[in-house]
Amino acid sequence: MTITSRSNKTAKLISSLSMKKYRDESGLFVIEGRRAVNDVLAAAPHLVKEVITVPSLADEYPGATVFSEELLGSVCETVNGQGVALIAEKPVCEPSDSEYALFLDGVRDPGNLGTLIRTACAAGYNDVYLKDCADAYSGKTVRSTMSAIVKVRLIRADASSFVSIKKSGYTIIGADMDGENVFGYATPSGKICLVIGGEANGISDEVMRECDATVSIPMSGNIESLNAAVSGAVLMYELLRQKNRTNNGNKER
Repeated sequence: MTITSRSNKTAKLISSLSMKKYRDESGLFVIEGRRAVNDVLAAAPHLVKEVITVPSLADEYPGATVFSEELLGSVCETVNGQGVALIAEKPVCEPSDSEYALFLDGVRDPGNLGTLIRTACAAGYNDVYLKDCADAYSGKTVRSTMSAIVKVRLIRADASSFVSIKKSGYTIIGADMDGENVFGYATPSGKICLVIGGEANGISDEVMRECDATVSIPMSGNIESLNAAVSGAVLMYELLRQKNRTNNGNKER
């Protein structure tokens, strides 16, 4: 049966989840697009509450709720949702023993936040702490993560979170324009937690006090800074590269 009415229970739910209030109350969020939906179905099927698709894709998603193309387009946020969406539970995550962690302090732009989460997943920074950031489960953030939203551990945090982070053996490295050039920085052995601050003001004073070291990316061409997502990507991979080089060197000895 193809559903066409916006008064349908699932249609109403999808529409409501465009608002943070209802995402928080229900503990649910929406993922749109074939690639993201397929990734979530493969990586985290236990989080999936309902798959919604259009008649032409019904055979590809057995058991899915089928909406008309017009209805699905009207309740989803994207203009081209590729004919499929799913409703998922927000995962409840605790810190792991990951060798690399990312702490985001006041990253308020949803696109930057989503890109940082996606990059963290790709680079192996499996625990991502969020302090005063944009809503990780807003449509724009989720789309920017490209399904990484369910592949890393997202952990709500504040400045007091560093007590447990440090007890777990992490060296806290902050991104700061006045920090040491990261390309000459001697990355310490052991676990690393990289801190990225917000787009406007950088790392807050209370978090900066917790950093064991600060690093910067050298600039030329009268450019003062890169945005948070680009800076985070450069620093994540440079620290990873240095750490791998050190570990490989120790093995050779």
